[in-house]
Amino acid sequence: MLNEKKKIIEYSYDAILKNIFVLPQSLKECIDSYFSPNHREMFQKIRELLEKLKISRILFVGNTSNYFASFIAHYCLTTASKLHYNFTWESFEISEFYDYILPNKHDDGTLYIFISKSGRSRLLTRILEHLHLLKFNSKLIWLVTNSIDSENAKHCGYIFPIYAKPEAVHATISFQNTIFVLYLISQLLLNRNPLTNDNQEIFEKIIREMKKYQENFQITKRRIFDFLGYDFKFLYFISKGVSRSSAFNSALLANSLYRIFAEGILLGHFFLGTFKIVNSNIRCILLVNESLRDSSKKFIHNQIKLITDQIGVLLLISNNKSLISALRYNKRVFAVHFECEINALTPIIESYILQIILLEFSKNTGFFKK
Repeated sequence: MLNEKKKIIEYSYDAILKNIFVLPQSLKECIDSYFSPNHREMFQKIRELLEKLKISRILFVGNTSNYFASFIAHYCLTTASKLHYNFTWESFEISEFYDYILPNKHDDGTLYIFISKSGRSRLLTRILEHLHLLKFNSKLIWLVTNSIDSENAKHCGYIFPIYAKPEAVHATISFQNTIFVLYLISQLLLNRNPLTNDNQEIFEKIIREMKKYQENFQITKRRIFDFLGYDFKFLYFISKGVSRSSAFNSALLANSLYRIFAEGILLGHFFLGTFKIVNSNIRCILLVNESLRDSSKKFIHNQIKLITDQIGVLLLISNNKSLISALRYNKRVFAVHFECEINALTPIIESYILQIILLEFSKNTGFFKK
């Protein structure tokens, strides 16, 4: 039957949960690897190279979760744009890049940063072969990947491994590690050294925050679903700023893996049209980080009131202490607070929490085989 609900065959609930709980350790191994002497030396060489090259634009290219992860670098460059840089930047989904952006003549001013877990996708192969035939400078072709020995790597001047452990669910472990690596790359492009002792401590705090949530997840998940319930048919992951990365990726996982109808959407877009069709069959999860301007705070409170008046409840996931504090007496909002000092990296923790929520919802709605 076409409308028969599909079930997970390859992995059980326990297997997926166990794999999700590997995320903090996998991120730690990635962090530790980049603070090794080899990567410190590579980063120094890249910084020296960037000072010599005249880069006019930077293009981040990836598919699905890799494309969503590129929003982190895009966010870092955009929020630092007041410092006057002589290059532009943009993120492209790889098939769009291949069809419309791939150059047909040599260009010395563009830095291409490709993002691919496997490093072997069909389109990536065609693109790299094309650039190679046009005799592009390989030092201006970078690859973020989990497969540093792939055939395509030979066409790239610099390889940035993501050090992702095997994942039961696509775009979970690899997604968070890719976010971290792209954050490091964004700092290089801004002529900053991301591999400082202070940064290492901040990165370690993220891991500790993830483990803290893991230790308390049984209590937290019960409270979340006591609040949200299970009788909804659609999920909106509503975001501001860099959180669109985790919102879009979570919607992809909800649709492709758990067969939950979901959409990742920016808060502004949500109220332009979507809000008019919401009803009691819909639940909204709002992802907001600490980088709100003072002028935006009243706007956010108004939007939250509109959502809760229309639907009844809202789940808020945020590292914004002032926002959560202001909503602490609002019985229509359930807030999950986490600590993260670097706003660009908040999607790592947001995604970690959201993956557990999606898994728990699927378990309790009979998705997995008994």
